[in-house]
Amino acid sequence: MEHYLIDLTTHSTHDAEDQRVADHIHQIFHSFWWGLFTCYDVPGLPRTNNELERFIRQIKMGHRRVSGRKNVHDFIIRYGAYAALIDPSESLDELLTRLPEVDQEAFLRERKRLNLTLLEEAKIHRFRHHQADYLAELETRWEAAVAQAKSQAV
Repeated sequence: MEHYLIDLTTHSTHDAEDQRVADHIHQIFHSFWWGLFTCYDVPGLPRTNNELERFIRQIKMGHRRVSGRKNVHDFIIRYGAYAALIDPSESLDELLTRLPEVDQEAFLRERKRLNLTLLEEAKIHRFRHHQADYLAELETRWEAAVAQAKSQAV
């Protein structure tokens, strides 16, 4: 891609309008360059949309086999990217062998992110399925926060 952009902007003969467009294309590509080709640099990451769809289908089929449930949508929504890390074929011994390789701080950061994600999912679920209770609790918390702010202001 880099060679193509160089050829586009320098080696070809353009009129002024074509050169302006070529420079614009070069500028846009370089402004997005940092993340444009990331997927090609990560080993094991699906390179095409079809490969990605196949990978997600494998995750769903694996969870169906383990859980026995037909619908795994909630599992995928709940665990998101972490669902890709679950390998139902991995034995307990293999897992225990692999765990010492995990950096403790990185694990704690990811666990915190997962807990925040699960908390958000729980809020969404409560709002959808128990809306009156959720809103009543929210109003109570709001009133307590206002009362506390008023007492601190005095």
